Amino acid sequence: MQRRFFSWARRLFVCMAALSLFPALWAAPDSKSAIDLRQSPTGGKTPVEVAVGLYITNFVAIDETRETFEVGGFLTGEWEDPRLALPADSQQETPRTFRLDQLWAPAIEGANSISHRTNQYTMEVDRKGKVTYRERFDAVYSNEFALRRFPFDTQVLEFEFQPFLSTASQIRFAPQALPATGISPGQHTELAAWHLEDLRYTADKTTGDPFLPATHEALFQITAKRRSGFYVWKIFLPLVLITLIPVVVFWIDVKEFDWILKVPMTMLLSMVAFQFTVTRDLPRIGYITFLDAVFIASFVFCFLGTFEITLVYLLQKNNRRPLAARLHSAGRWVYPLAYFGVVLILAIGFLG
Repeated sequence: MQRRFFSWARRLFVCMAALSLFPALWAAPDSKSAIDLRQSPTGGKTPVEVAVGLYITNFVAIDETRETFEVGGFLTGEWEDPRLALPADSQQETPRTFRLDQLWAPAIEGANSISHRTNQYTMEVDRKGKVTYRERFDAVYSNEFALRRFPFDTQVLEFEFQPFLSTASQIRFAPQALPATGISPGQHTELAAWHLEDLRYTADKTTGDPFLPATHEALFQITAKRRSGFYVWKIFLPLVLITLIPVVVFWIDVKEFDWILKVPMTMLLSMVAFQFTVTRDLPRIGYITFLDAVFIASFVFCFLGTFEITLVYLLQKNNRRPLAARLHSAGRWVYPLAYFGVVLILAIGFLG
């Protein structure tokens, strides 16, 4: 009895060993069970067309000094995966949900993204195998600002979405954005200093960096127009008044040299202090903006006022008082008219 038991056990062990050596003998005959849904739907032979949509629900800030902007919203992507299509006789009506680690998804990244945080996401598949991915995100993007017209400028804020290098050949962006694209009309997309006008979408091939291969790019652009009222009332108006105060010296007799010289010198020092105060909130760039040009013009006119007073004093000292008086009285109209003329020329040159 015991010998028969050991013989049966030995035969069972041999059978199990044979099965482990030939897995094809016991594998399921259904070929779909061997499909890895985490691989590309086309097997990498042809690119998968991915349609994307961007819906902004929260515009946090635009920081031209750091050349960044911060937003929150929804990012949507859609693509076809025929492997997930249901049979025609299937009774499944509601979309199926999956996790990101269960299905293939396009590896897309923000080329100009500084930080990106996904709060929540969903991945649904309908009967025909169309996959829809939605995520709620908060992100900070870098952006190039054209500030020559500052503070009367209009900026274009860009969201550059590109496939990751290893999957660049597997993805092609759709020529049109998804219907779920736009800017929410709610109060969270309004900024005190900016007016957001529209959101545009383009999909094109970009050469990119010379050290990186060419790839496709989905580009969203938001036009943002600066509300310049703050700068008009808090900077331009005080600056113009400070510059025009030295006009009063042209109504004072030229012999009062010591007294009248103090007026433009005091305004010049006040202008320096004023510029230091406002510079903390201005963009730090290497070229001159319209505001910079007006500041420079104001400094120059205060200096010219000081120069005129000195010239008139020297003429009077050299017994040329009639000429000094005529020159001094002419400044009553020449100084303000020339100043406003220069500001107008600068406005045409920078804003025209």
